[in-house]
Amino acid sequence: MKRLWMWAAACCLLAIAPLNAQEILERPRLVVGIVVDQMRYDYLYRYYDAYGPDGFKRLLREGFSCENTLYNYWPTYTGPGHAAIYTGTTPNLNGIIANEWYDRQWGRRRYVTTDTTVNAVGTRKPEDKSGRHSPRVLLSSTISDELRLGFAMKSKVVGICLKDRGSILPAGHFPDACYWFDDRTGNWITSTYYTQQLPDWVAAFNRLEKARQYLDGVWDKLHQRPYRESFENWRKYAGGNYPPMALVQPGGFPYNLRYWRDSLYQNYGYGLLRFVPEGNTITVDFAISAIEKMELGRDEYPDMLCLSFSTPDYCGHQFGIHAEEVQDVYLRLDLEIARLLKFLDEQLGKDNVLVFLTADHGAAETPRHLQDLMAPAGVFPESKLKDTLNARLQRAFGVKKEFVLATYNQQLWFNRRELSPKSLQTAMEIAKAYLREQPGVYDALTVEEIMRLPAEYPFVAETRRGLHPHRSGDLVFFLEPGWHSDDEYFGQGGTTHGSPYPYDTHVPLLWYGWKIKPGQTVEAVSITDIAPTLAALLRIMRPNGCTGKVIEDLWDD
Repeated sequence: MKRLWMWAAACCLLAIAPLNAQEILERPRLVVGIVVDQMRYDYLYRYYDAYGPDGFKRLLREGFSCENTLYNYWPTYTGPGHAAIYTGTTPNLNGIIANEWYDRQWGRRRYVTTDTTVNAVGTRKPEDKSGRHSPRVLLSSTISDELRLGFAMKSKVVGICLKDRGSILPAGHFPDACYWFDDRTGNWITSTYYTQQLPDWVAAFNRLEKARQYLDGVWDKLHQRPYRESFENWRKYAGGNYPPMALVQPGGFPYNLRYWRDSLYQNYGYGLLRFVPEGNTITVDFAISAIEKMELGRDEYPDMLCLSFSTPDYCGHQFGIHAEEVQDVYLRLDLEIARLLKFLDEQLGKDNVLVFLTADHGAAETPRHLQDLMAPAGVFPESKLKDTLNARLQRAFGVKKEFVLATYNQQLWFNRRELSPKSLQTAMEIAKAYLREQPGVYDALTVEEIMRLPAEYPFVAETRRGLHPHRSGDLVFFLEPGWHSDDEYFGQGGTTHGSPYPYDTHVPLLWYGWKIKPGQTVEAVSITDIAPTLAALLRIMRPNGCTGKVIEDLWDD
């Protein structure tokens, strides 16, 4: 009888032990996702010797590097890149097929995050276009959405980026806050999708007029030595027809920022800040304020800061990937990352913060430079393609109508209202025949033909993943390596991106902080693997359209 009583008592103790123990699952207090706009993989190492010890080198030294990370779709642009990182899937599911495309419902071009049902908050007028944006165009959930849902909306999520799309798409559908930069006022702004008025701390930050202050000095090289990592006599390859053209001055460094601000403000406002290193500086200033004022990482619920640096993209487009200006932007970005990491150490501690750093795409060589080196390269005149094809189709059909509605991102949208199914096929055959005769064109195919291609066709899987059935065009043309199609802005100089080739798809991916052991892997990693890996680390659900896989090497001993 005594033994039976003791057994019953032990069972009772075991039953209540878990309730008393209150065991808590470990998670990072704050996740900081860093996206560097237009950062090629080789920038980690091209400028390595010139970096300081506490920025990129610290992430490489104390973190884990996925050295073979590539985008698994094209076109490779800012909007799709940010969406893929945070949704864990590609444009064929998340719907973000480009930065802009022809919207058949609108009957015109649409910019990715434009939303005319909302108003601007923080601009001069509520109807200012710079603030009329939302994530409604995004068709799948983000890892930031899943974090909010997984903790009953108690986890905080904040998006910060100079570019609206670089803030809006990562922060997802229901963040606590989402901010981007307004060129006219120099303010950090948002829209009524998120809030009806700026919080007091944001308004106070804007009153500091940091944008004006940062455009009140001189941009000179960080290191007064030859930048041997960059090309000499590069000036002739910089300065595409990309505003503000005045940034490219014959003498190069130093640049008088006050002159730019005062002489070019009427045309560009404080948007000049986007092209210089201080664009990264003000981004970190604002991110630090957000962490402090919103008390990110201060309670038991993990928070997420979606932080994106746009200046490398603006500067890279303008000057080209081998310019001293691009090198200097990265050397100074290195210092800003070091400043952010130091702040996180002091405020939360390295072991409480999970950081990942990657890029939304890479960048191409300047075609004119390759041509001068006797290498095959060129620029396809896409800006003239619509008119050229319409003229041909009008002659073929004997009717003066607009048969091609738009040509963007190497895609063509045909006027289905003016073309019967049989005439549409004829029109696409005429277009394909013309395109296949043009220099630099590898092939031209309808979407239906792309879906029937064999697996060994170059980049067929990446192409299919980049096409959405309700948003993409009817016909796609492929360019050869070294070619791009943006003749409007970069026909003569600068650089761009968007292709399926490694210079646009191979990007860095660094993990650092909470539970991350130093190391690296050369195993293949897709950009869509970031979101499911975060889900596994946080013990939450993957985004609802996620097609990526967990990066298992992060768990290997």
